[in-house]
Amino acid sequence: MKIVSHVMKKQIFRAMIIGGFVGLLGVAIFLGVLQASTQLPIKNNGSNVATNQSQSETIPTAGETTSTSNASMFFATQAGVYSNYESASAFVAEYPALKESAIVEVDGKFYVWTSMVIEESQLEFLQEPATFKKAFSVSGESCKQPTLVELPAALADKNATKLNFKENGKDSTLPEDWQSIGAAASTISNDISVIRLQVFAHYQAKNTCLQVKF
Repeated sequence: MKIVSHVMKKQIFRAMIIGGFVGLLGVAIFLGVLQASTQLPIKNNGSNVATNQSQSETIPTAGETTSTSNASMFFATQAGVYSNYESASAFVAEYPALKESAIVEVDGKFYVWTSMVIEESQLEFLQEPATFKKAFSVSGESCKQPTLVELPAALADKNATKLNFKENGKDSTLPEDWQSIGAAASTISNDISVIRLQVFAHYQAKNTCLQVKF
């Protein structure tokens, strides 16, 4: 009887060990499945973010309008960007080549631009200081005045007819001081890309409704 009892105890003890092992294995499998199911949405979300970033970096053709607004696309040659106007002005003063540049404030940063064109192929870069391409859009949709709403489109005019300030003709679709501001910009340079930049910088500085997005 003692031998039988001893054998039964061994079998019960072995069964307990096997049962415990199987139980732990089941818990491990369950946790593994649960972890995999929770990680799957995270991977999908990460993929969506990457796709959205890729789409946001796509630059439409100059003069083309985006699907969400009537923003006009432009390209600028940028020499630098600063956190305040004083620093930007000091930088401009260091280089004679920047005498025709303009300082444009966007979201609290001050950008030093030397030209503004509607097609990337029209960009001409400086060597000293070195300039590089800056793509951006301008929208006047937030403006209350109809003439300011149409201003980005006037600046993006491919034939540059609205930027011909030698003629005294008045255009009711443009701001009243359009001709005088353009004439003043024309004294700075004969280059249409510089004139466009100077006119834009003037109106953008005085009208916060003109939204610039990079």
